[in-house]
Amino acid sequence: MNQNESQDSFIRWQAITISQLTYALNLILGLSVATLAFQVSLLLNKDFCPVSWQKITFPISMLLLLSSVAFGLWCVINRLKDFQITTKIARKRESGATKEELQTLRDFCTKLGKRTWGIFWCQIGTFGTGVFLTIISVGGSVAFKVM
Repeated sequence: MNQNESQDSFIRWQAITISQLTYALNLILGLSVATLAFQVSLLLNKDFCPVSWQKITFPISMLLLLSSVAFGLWCVINRLKDFQITTKIARKRESGATKEELQTLRDFCTKLGKRTWGIFWCQIGTFGTGVFLTIISVGGSVAFKVM
């Protein structure tokens, strides 16, 4: 494999990674909003009556899902900033900017990229925990009604 094929492969897989991250980020964001809407509809339903420990887990799950939405929005904004700086790097490179000037911007892009992944994992963690607590709360409420 020559250098051009190797570079093309890297660029292709980098584009796939960016695309999949976008898809996953949007999916988790959408599911978080949908789960919150489900929870609000439960709260408006007079038949839903959390008891005992569910009175604690249900609001915690709502807070976690709200946090997941906030992390998702923060991640989107962070990625947009990353893309904006990357565009600026390309423009400056074409106009003959110095290596030092470009390196400063590249370092900033690297920092934004690492932050994106950190925020994304926080989004997934808060979403997963929020959904788990929602299931526990709703399942417990249903189980108490059956008894």
